[in-house]
Amino acid sequence: MNILKKGSGKICADAGSKYCPCHLAYCGECIKCPLIRGEKCLNCSWQGVCIYNELEHSKHSKIMQREEYICDIKDIKEIRDNVYLIKIQVPKNIIIDLKSPGAYLLIKGIDKDSDIFNAPISVMDVDDKNSILEIVIKPVGVKTKNIINFKKIRIKGPYFNGIFGIKEIKSTAGKNVVVIGNGLSLVNSINVVKRLIENNNKVEVFVNNQAEILNEVVEKLEKLGVNVYITDINENREFLLDYIKRNDISLVYSAGGNRFNKYIMDIVDGCSRDISFAISNNNLICCGEGICGACTINVNGEKVKSCKMQIDSRDFLNSSNV
Repeated sequence: MNILKKGSGKICADAGSKYCPCHLAYCGECIKCPLIRGEKCLNCSWQGVCIYNELEHSKHSKIMQREEYICDIKDIKEIRDNVYLIKIQVPKNIIIDLKSPGAYLLIKGIDKDSDIFNAPISVMDVDDKNSILEIVIKPVGVKTKNIINFKKIRIKGPYFNGIFGIKEIKSTAGKNVVVIGNGLSLVNSINVVKRLIENNNKVEVFVNNQAEILNEVVEKLEKLGVNVYITDINENREFLLDYIKRNDISLVYSAGGNRFNKYIMDIVDGCSRDISFAISNNNLICCGEGICGACTINVNGEKVKSCKMQIDSRDFLNSSNV
């Protein structure tokens, strides 16, 4: 079923979590439930707690909102020119959620009170025993360039839609999987690889050497026991195509910009469109709740809130947004 089809086939990254029902549901625009949207419910595929029922019983209750925390910065290290690895002490109650593939946070400097300064940042890695979060930032504008000057930081989250194809990543088990990364986008691959390994998949990682390479990410991946190949993805296109064919690859995750992800999609589809395909979500995100509209894009003729709604990777890359 096309997940953008009208009805209950849509997938919301927050559905079934403690943040559901959310603000959209209370406004009658729930991504998952057609009844809440005022539509007919035909063959509902949702297997969790009924969102409509939860909404009806909680209309007079306070919405479970993501909190903003003021956290200590334990360490800041410049790992490349104007690229910083930051270690943050975070509350224990959110550390487990931050291990989820596609998890991200909204961050801002300790000197900023307004939410207009929030910037979405992917989770790089977490140390759940010590409640340490690792992120990588490249200060380039008002929202981020001042963060490195303080010993504290404001974070809000967790949010879960940093990847399109989360379901495939979480459900693939006992298969051969390829992860392909380009530049700083490779940062969020660590949680992806960890989950794939937990599900007894064999994972191989290819990193494009024509973009910025973060040795810290590569080292973490190698410590997980996966082979990491640093190569020119464009020059070795035929090799990658042959590799996917010969090794019976079931899932490919592409961590890069939209043009890079589309290039990888063409390679994967050159092997088989039956191969599951997931990509990093590179769309503009401001509020993370689907309210502000900044993340809204058009896919298959439908307006989609890409900060919360899961989108088929191929549909997205074949849309006018890329």
